[in-house]
Amino acid sequence: MKCILIILMSICLFATEDFELITKAYKNGLRPVPSDLESLLLELKLEYKNVSKEKVVLGKKLFFEKELSKNRDISCASCHNFKKGGADGIPTAIGHKGLKNPFHLNTPTVLNTAFSKKLFWNGETDTLKEQAKGPLQAPFEMAITPELAEKRIKEKTPYKELFKYAFGSDKISFEKIVEAIAVYEKTLVTKGRYDKFLTGNENALSSNEKEGLNLFITKGCVGCHNGIGLGGQEIRKFPLTYHHIWSLTTPQRIAQIKRNYFTVLSMLKNKNFNTNEQKIDYIKYSMGFEDFKLMDKGFFHRIVDNQRLKVMTSTACNSCHVNNQTEVKKSIITKIPFPFENKGDFLGSKSKEKYFRVPLLRNIVQTKPYFHNGSVNKLQDAINLMGVHQTRNQLTPKEIDDLVAFFKSVDGEIVEYLK
Repeated sequence: MKCILIILMSICLFATEDFELITKAYKNGLRPVPSDLESLLLELKLEYKNVSKEKVVLGKKLFFEKELSKNRDISCASCHNFKKGGADGIPTAIGHKGLKNPFHLNTPTVLNTAFSKKLFWNGETDTLKEQAKGPLQAPFEMAITPELAEKRIKEKTPYKELFKYAFGSDKISFEKIVEAIAVYEKTLVTKGRYDKFLTGNENALSSNEKEGLNLFITKGCVGCHNGIGLGGQEIRKFPLTYHHIWSLTTPQRIAQIKRNYFTVLSMLKNKNFNTNEQKIDYIKYSMGFEDFKLMDKGFFHRIVDNQRLKVMTSTACNSCHVNNQTEVKKSIITKIPFPFENKGDFLGSKSKEKYFRVPLLRNIVQTKPYFHNGSVNKLQDAINLMGVHQTRNQLTPKEIDDLVAFFKSVDGEIVEYLK
């Protein structure tokens, strides 16, 4: 009887821990892939007529259509291979006449891009339709013009019928071509054991995979890689190095915290404290516990000196920033290098401030090499670099292995929403 009670208690404890982990995941913005077409359309804010079976059929055919490349030798699928996680498995994208991407950019996965709010490595586009226009026309990718694309598709059967079924008219245009491709790409959604766990199947993940999920949340990865696709929601600075707060909350919240902090600092001038601990307590309660906790963990160190929070010498600001003596206010420049060779000299967004679209992490185990320029071949190395440069975590080998295990559980097959 005693043994049975112990077993029952263990099961209850196990279930409680799983429930708490699932709850923690949802609280941190992680969600499972929609289970059916209706739920998917609701998530994407679309009506069925926008993602009809006819449009998907047409879009799929166009996605694999080599006539849409100038030399008739490559298609969208050439770089977005489903057997390679929706990418191409090489460091630099190769297109028309074997030309390499001039910025040494790595091909992002096409899978689960339906859940992305930012597309391209600099996040310059926010719709799949607009994104599709880029590779088709880029001289180093498919190198075709809208006029030639239309001409080729008009000449090839059975496209007239397919366009009529999809759009109600057999008129073929470049806009309809990219729209159909985008619609098809919206259905390229994958589902793994991780999704089953988030929907209540506690046995879907192993203990290592659950620990990996927990680490993914507690180490701050989820600060950038959130949502259904585990990324793709925004652009973020890379590398961050010691500013851990950027992986924990939003830029707007950070700006608010800094304003709050400097307001409290000005109030300190009229206060008398016997110890630094009293100063810390005053700042903590004046700022509010949550804001102080974020600042303390991710932006400053808790050492008070001369009424200011002083950064420890080992991570002082001037270890990453230097001042030009002639114009101090405008001259704080970063010295933080990329954690690998900066091939292609691509620095993210148009401002050249090292802001990059946060990659999707679904099927990440299949999409090596990693980062925007494909400089890292092993997932373990990529995780280690992200820990050091984005969340200020020196991950142990065991933690890295658990995170890899978690990513394997996220890996999945394409869901057949339209049969």
